Amino acid sequence: MRETIGSGETWPFRCLRCLLVWEVEYVVRRTVRGHGDEHGDGHDGHGGEGGDVAVWTREGVAVQPPWSEATCPGCGCGTVTTFPTGYLTR
Repeated sequence: MRETIGSGETWPFRCLRCLLVWEVEYVVRRTVRGHGDEHGDGHDGHGGEGGDVAVWTREGVAVQPPWSEATCPGCGCGTVTTFPTGYLTR
């Protein structure tokens, strides 16, 4: 049995080169596969792998997860870090 849950997430980033701080909003759809792993081998018995699947989107387009390939919109540097959700609102 599969169940899909969608939620909005805002991820704050900081560039380690120019120190720019920004946020990006994502919608993540998680498909929970539930009780499909009858054999305990990671397979669901129907040709698929067991476990959950997450699809990240921005403005309706599938994108890489926030921790993958983030680039600074100010200087183009690929050396960025993330903060915990809600960190910038403190």
